Amino acid sequence: MSHFWTTLTQGTKNTAGSFTPGQYSVGGKKVTCPHCGNERFAAGTSQIPTAGLTFVGLEWAEQTAYTLLCSNCGRIEWYMQEPVRL
Repeated sequence: MSHFWTTLTQGTKNTAGSFTPGQYSVGGKKVTCPHCGNERFAAGTSQIPTAGLTFVGLEWAEQTAYTLLCSNCGRIEWYMQEPVRL
């Protein structure tokens, strides 16, 4: 049983580490926060809502945008192209 818990703990730590802020590039250019100059961001995604698709119940078909949240000041940058973690 001890090996199971050790493995589970290590897997949890590895997964949690993958959610830490990091450096990213978009379109071949390193991303820097235009507000504070920070270079570390947490990545995420968001759907871009449209009234037409929402009206007919097709929210699932809406386009996805990629977001980078500045780990220093909290500014959110939006991208249509997926950022690449450096």
